Amino acid sequence: MVCLILIAIQLVRVSFLQNTKDQKPSLAETLISDEKDVICEGTVYRIENKSQSTAIYLKDAVVSCTDQKSKNQIIKEKKILVTIKNNKSGKKIRMKIGQKLNVWGTKQSFHPPRNPGNFNQKSYYQKQGIHVGVLTKAEQIKIVLSEKDKNWIVSRWNSIRNQLDRLKNYWNWKIVSQMGKTHGAMLSAILLGEKSGLDPEMKKLYQKNGLGHLLAISGLHMSLIGMSVYRLLRRMGNSFLFSGIAGGGILFFYLVMTGPQVSSLRALLMFFIRMGAEITGRDVDQPTSLAVTAAILSIYQPLYLLDAAFLLSFGAILGILLLYPIFEQKTRLKAWEGFKISLAVNGMLLGIMLYYYFEVPPYALVLNVILIPLFPFVMLTGIGGILFSELSGTVGKIGFRSCDRLLSFYDKLCELTSALPGSRIVTGQPELWWVLIYYGVLLFLCFLFHAMKNETDNRRKQAGFSLLVCIVIAGSICGCGILNNDSKNLQVTVLDVGQGDCIFIRDREGKKMLVDGGSSDLSSVGTYRIEPFLLSQGVRKLEYVFVTHGDADHINGIQELLQNQKQGVEIDALVLPPEEYMDEKLLHLAEMAKENGTRVLTIYAGEKAGTYLKCIAPLTTRKNERIRGKEEEMPCLEAGNEASVVLELKDGAFQMLLTGDLEGRGEEQLVESGALESCPILKAGHHGSKNSGSGEFLQIVNPRLTLISAGIENRYGHPHEETLERLQEIGSEVLSTQECGAITLKSDGRKIKVHKYL
Repeated sequence: MVCLILIAIQLVRVSFLQNTKDQKPSLAETLISDEKDVICEGTVYRIENKSQSTAIYLKDAVVSCTDQKSKNQIIKEKKILVTIKNNKSGKKIRMKIGQKLNVWGTKQSFHPPRNPGNFNQKSYYQKQGIHVGVLTKAEQIKIVLSEKDKNWIVSRWNSIRNQLDRLKNYWNWKIVSQMGKTHGAMLSAILLGEKSGLDPEMKKLYQKNGLGHLLAISGLHMSLIGMSVYRLLRRMGNSFLFSGIAGGGILFFYLVMTGPQVSSLRALLMFFIRMGAEITGRDVDQPTSLAVTAAILSIYQPLYLLDAAFLLSFGAILGILLLYPIFEQKTRLKAWEGFKISLAVNGMLLGIMLYYYFEVPPYALVLNVILIPLFPFVMLTGIGGILFSELSGTVGKIGFRSCDRLLSFYDKLCELTSALPGSRIVTGQPELWWVLIYYGVLLFLCFLFHAMKNETDNRRKQAGFSLLVCIVIAGSICGCGILNNDSKNLQVTVLDVGQGDCIFIRDREGKKMLVDGGSSDLSSVGTYRIEPFLLSQGVRKLEYVFVTHGDADHINGIQELLQNQKQGVEIDALVLPPEEYMDEKLLHLAEMAKENGTRVLTIYAGEKAGTYLKCIAPLTTRKNERIRGKEEEMPCLEAGNEASVVLELKDGAFQMLLTGDLEGRGEEQLVESGALESCPILKAGHHGSKNSGSGEFLQIVNPRLTLISAGIENRYGHPHEETLERLQEIGSEVLSTQECGAITLKSDGRKIKVHKYL
């Protein structure tokens, strides 16, 4: 009970009071603006080699600015992340733990998500006690103090950590050289926590099938290693004390080598508690052990209580302790027992999974039953391959080959289940109140069952409660999906994709559409900003994706979506501008769509897509009669901005004009065509450029609200002052993704609600 009270106090601190030390901004975060040149000094305590960069973690750092105004200002910072861009040759930076570095670079802050469903970078680093970063190059780093210059204890400890780091790198090289890049990187992630070489598609395949926990150092890994060592030493006749200390010591150094993750910390603490009980001759009380471990970790870092990894790790154990007894009826079929354990774990984790990942893989119930019992053999053959290869290359190859075959079986099974109907149920992110109600009902049922389990007709009660829990789980999935598919209201969201454009539309018929999707200043914008947003909205399939023109900042995210459809969001039809305005980039995009099973359509002025969306530009000679009622020659436009597709969205009182990057002659032509009319809401053309939104254009449209999509401090200076002045002259309110993040409009056809994400 004491542990639960401590956890509750910490939860209140981080959720409501937000007064923990890591939730408050540090001095460097507050006083030094982003992209400012800084010099920092600190001691290396962790190194991570990644594919595109090397991350150096410094502690006990001091930061100072290089400009004359702030030159004498020195700020102490507990921890700093230094990101080093790798050389073109791909050569890694050689650093050692314990070295003191002098680094010159640019200061960077970590930011909260700017769209629903996006990754919270700020929170991720806050949990590690890091508030600022420095971006630099290898030549801007200088070693000012060797790790050997410390006191003896610190020097010995740093030496051990460096030896473990070298051992990890050596084993990683051996695994990949023997098993190849794909399965070698997978085994390296499983055994060493080295994820930099993981194939992104393979990683996503496992995650979408509910097996992502196998590709990371988790409690399962720690338990297998620790208990295997402990039991082996006990069978060899060693005492409880020696076996427990040896097993715990190996686990501790394994955790140091692979990096302390929440799940591995949980497993290590629970292992020590179990060993303490066995050494003292006491029974292990699993609920108490779990509560004590959770309390220790929440005191160490209160922000863990809001961390998905923490909740999933402890939730899995809690599911076995609370839900499994409800399903438990003795049977000789081990597979059936495994299925009930899997059902208990997944039932407990359902709310967490949907809140953080927006979908649930139903076949994970069966996959975990089949693959988890085989997992010790994957680890055993992999470890055997590493160790025996030092003694005999042939024996080592047998171990690696056996591990490779097992991983191939895992791959095939994942691919098979992914191809089955209903392999993913995308519900979107539920409201927090739904999650609380779900767990309230679930815990109430558990309490009721355990309170009556000693009464008569026990078997009937067990079956009844099992059915009730299953109904709660199934009903919650369906209910969550319904809540996130609001068909009564039209929804339009202008996403924050940095310097680019992306607009999501869900009309009142339930059709889901995207207009553009790209960015010129954010890498992998489709993977990290657009797709997570769509999944958070419960979007499994887009009926239409419109591309206004072929600039990279409008299509590179769509290219990612097209390539990732199997494990991401499906696209039924890609809608492109008229053929005469197709450039090389659009033709390539069309080919990519066809290769990935997406229909390719073209849209002309006057045509409609669904009930509410109509194209009004660009005008073409062939299709001009749709606007004017007769065919006449129109000035030829160049493919690109001036030939952008312009869409008009109408639903009762809701009217919005989506202009892509329309400017110049294209805008003049649209004004002259007579197709343009007053529209209360305008998505500004070309990110608010001075060449778009002319006075005449704005006089006709006369928008009461103008939305601008542009990157923060972008190099083009968008939106331009001239455009903002013209909008101010006509009395239009301006909202920009720079200040608001994602901007969402909702309408029932009569009233319009505007929501700014930030």
